[in-house]
Amino acid sequence: MISKERVEELALEKIVELDYFLVDVKVSSTNEITVLFDNDNGVGIKECLFVSRHIEGNIDRDIEDYQLTVCSPGIEKRFVVKEQYLKNIGRGVKVKTEEGDIIKGELKFYSDKNIVVETSKKQKKKKELLIEQITIPTDTIIETKLIIKFK
Repeated sequence: MISKERVEELALEKIVELDYFLVDVKVSSTNEITVLFDNDNGVGIKECLFVSRHIEGNIDRDIEDYQLTVCSPGIEKRFVVKEQYLKNIGRGVKVKTEEGDIIKGELKFYSDKNIVVETSKKQKKKKELLIEQITIPTDTIIETKLIIKFK
């Protein structure tokens, strides 16, 4: 079986060269390899091919057959690394916590210890919005996803 560490090492060689960041590497028991990477401006086909060809050029298919997918994580996927939080400051997110809370709002701040999400709710019988900044410790976050808004 092809090791996850080897694939990660090969992927990082080119991802860092592109000034992108690695999100995740998965290698299944049947050698289905998935490499997810991103940057602030998204990932194009050329970048995916660049990383893919480097990995393919360094893992011999004659020794072990495999299936390789190299792509961006997609907007519907949960955040996995800190760079995804940093990239999405100022955007709408949905955060699930260990306590069972679901917080929707604009991601305002990220650190290794906590995030800040600004929520806005209509007050009963008033036209004003109640704006609140909620600090969430990162170690209590189960999942954070981008909120997709269509205009």
